[in-house]
Amino acid sequence: MFKKSDTKDIRWIIWLSSGLRWLLGLLFMALGFIYRKEEDAWFLMIFGLVLIVTGFIRPRRYVDDSCKP
Repeated sequence: MFKKSDTKDIRWIIWLSSGLRWLLGLLFMALGFIYRKEEDAWFLMIFGLVLIVTGFIRPRRYVDDSCKP
């Protein structure tokens, strides 16, 4: 997830992005667990799991592409 050449600001952005995805993933999984007796609650759990897994992937848009318009 991190590279040796990352500055402190870039590491902060990566942690923020990952943390946000992990928190949203946990929220969706919790909602799926709460409403597990509903017919479509499995979708919330899978979506939450996908968000948690993608939290381990390095965000590329503003980190690697240097955000040039």
